[in-house]
Amino acid sequence: TSPHVEIVKEIHKKLISDLQKRPTIEGLSKEFLINTATLKSTFKGIYGQPVGSYMKEYRMQKAAILLRQTRATIAEVANQVGYENQSYFFRQFKKRFGMTPRSYRITHQK
Repeated sequence: TSPHVEIVKEIHKKLISDLQKRPTIEGLSKEFLINTATLKSTFKGIYGQPVGSYMKEYRMQKAAILLRQTRATIAEVANQVGYENQSYFFRQFKKRFGMTPRSYRITHQK
């Protein structure tokens, strides 16, 4: 329903506004006064993926942009997109893009 769509769009704004924060579905449900199942199904209906999958992909895309457009270190990029563990970021990035963050930067920088 329309009110749920508006609430989930607000939740989406919050999720992407600060990637270093990782709020839980339960916490968001309480904060925005929406049932967890409703939040999950509405989010998937709007954005085409479950919240966790969507945010993982969003973080990876943001990391790719930062690697192409900034001189931030790989550790700084990992931190900016919400990965405290650099080696975990490294593995996730390689799984997503088929190359290391460093290789990606060299290949895609202008």
